[in-house]
Amino acid sequence: MNLLFNRVDIFSVIEHRKQELKKAFRSVTNSELDSDPIALAAKLIEQFSLSVPVLDEDKKYALTKETQVDVSHDFRRPISNRDKPFYIAGTEVRVVVPFQGDAGVFEVQPTTFNLNPPFGEIHENELHLVYQLTDARFDVEGAANRTIGEIKQYLQSLRGSAEQLKDNLQQLVNAMIEQRKRERGTHSQIVASLKIPVKQVSTKPMPSPYSTTENAVTKKPQDEWDVFISHASEDKEAIATPLAEALQEKGLRIWYDDFSLRLGDSLRESIDRGLARSRFGVVILSGYFFGKHWPQQELNGLATREVGGENVILPVWHGVGFTEVRGYSVTLADRKAVQTKDGLAHVVEKIMEVVREASH
Repeated sequence: MNLLFNRVDIFSVIEHRKQELKKAFRSVTNSELDSDPIALAAKLIEQFSLSVPVLDEDKKYALTKETQVDVSHDFRRPISNRDKPFYIAGTEVRVVVPFQGDAGVFEVQPTTFNLNPPFGEIHENELHLVYQLTDARFDVEGAANRTIGEIKQYLQSLRGSAEQLKDNLQQLVNAMIEQRKRERGTHSQIVASLKIPVKQVSTKPMPSPYSTTENAVTKKPQDEWDVFISHASEDKEAIATPLAEALQEKGLRIWYDDFSLRLGDSLRESIDRGLARSRFGVVILSGYFFGKHWPQQELNGLATREVGGENVILPVWHGVGFTEVRGYSVTLADRKAVQTKDGLAHVVEKIMEVVREASH
């Protein structure tokens, strides 16, 4: 599971929303403003406000499946080598809680928080609490209820900030409307003072002298990427983020959650778009990856593109060897891979070789 309420602080979100409202207001025409300024203000405020989720606990349910559980960190078990994952048969239980509101709010750190935020996964309008168990005595429902209680405290704290944001947006849009009126009044006075005929000037922007037809043709669409990076969240700091940044510095367009997801985006829709519109998929295989549901779904999505003979999966082994990979997937174990133990620069160069070859 991923840490919730931990990606961006509420102060940054509030400032970002205010700047986005300013940007949106600049594109509002005078005729739109004259038509119904009150409705226009209300629309802008609603667009850039935060809809803090409300959990529907009465509709929560559980999903279960048999799985392999890594118990290498369970020091009650006599395991000789704890540097490698040690899997035994277990059960995965997902407690699913539907909610109404903005899914992106689960990434926002409120003004009041502790250093041990709750864990969970967000799938569209559902909160998933995932437990991988080998002990039948574990109280899943009790643990889930405690986590839900913590999450509700975070959401309650964010509601106060959401109300503050709404007030700020109201004041901001009112001020911009008044400023626009003053500017138009001044403009009208200047025009009225002229003693010569006035012609309307086209507001169509002139083309940049530095733009060329060739550049317009060769420019890549905004929703296409060279490489999609699939990883477990636990590998983000050690390898996923450094790799994404290094490939980006090489000039590649990278689909990576930290780069490509914005507050309010649908996680599933954004990932599906990234999977479908990326030329290659770098899959960081690790002990954490093998135990995760969501990265495996991404891998399955990339695998479906290879049915027609297209090679898109580029495996990166991180802290695992042939035995571990073969235990997870015989097909992946047979595929040529690059290993992070050889250094980040080596991994980047091998990926660039494949991308360059495909570009010729």
